Amino acid sequence: MTTRKNAEPHEPSQNLTDALDELAKAEALLEEKRQAARKAVADELRASGLPHAKIAVLTPWTEETVRGIAREHGVAPKRKPTVRSIKD
Repeated sequence: MTTRKNAEPHEPSQNLTDALDELAKAEALLEEKRQAARKAVADELRASGLPHAKIAVLTPWTEETVRGIAREHGVAPKRKPTVRSIKD
């Protein structure tokens, strides 16, 4: 990258700085809401006892992402009931 000699630094306009500030606020709010939604998924898994796949279809995320959310929030995976054969 080259710079011109004796080039004066550009002072951004108020419009640009305001727009970038608003963008930063919106991105922070988006992250806050994303984390709240992820926590709600974990709470739903914990309360319902449903497997990850059943909850994933209710969300914009894949089953693998829901599994990651569960791990992130300490939600134990739902265990499939074992089928026992009865011997006579």
